[in-house]
Amino acid sequence: MYRFLIVLVLCAALAPIVPLWVEHRNNRTSETAAAASNASSETGERRHRISANRSGQFVADVHLNGQMHEMLVDTGASATVLPVSVARTVGIFPANDDFKLRVSTANGTTYGARAVIDRLQIGRINLRNIEALVLQDSSLSIPLLGMTALNKLDRFDISNGTLVLIQ
Repeated sequence: MYRFLIVLVLCAALAPIVPLWVEHRNNRTSETAAAASNASSETGERRHRISANRSGQFVADVHLNGQMHEMLVDTGASATVLPVSVARTVGIFPANDDFKLRVSTANGTTYGARAVIDRLQIGRINLRNIEALVLQDSSLSIPLLGMTALNKLDRFDISNGTLVLIQ
């Protein structure tokens, strides 16, 4: 019984202090987040976060020459690659005889056409003059955001299921 009273008195004494401690801790966390945000603003960095989907892949909404398309971020792809149907929607029109560059893909060997994406925007990140390849739709179902675009960033980082692009 004596222990119970001591615990009760101790809880009663700490009860008014706990909310102050929690508020102080939340304010420190907010200040740290604000400082990190300000550091990004002061350095002029632009960041865009992409969460992994259920398959562990990073799929992003990307504006290509002003047209929005979903793209799979593929750090293993040496180039940014568009299916011909997507290329046409963004103003890239390769002729049939442009498909002469031999390309090895996960689906086998095919032929691609060289192209340049004038403007690529993902979140607040803006890239220009991205070298790309165009493949026939039968060789590629979703556009790939590959290293020809990612190399134009200052850096990118993958941790805890999130890809962070930094410009």
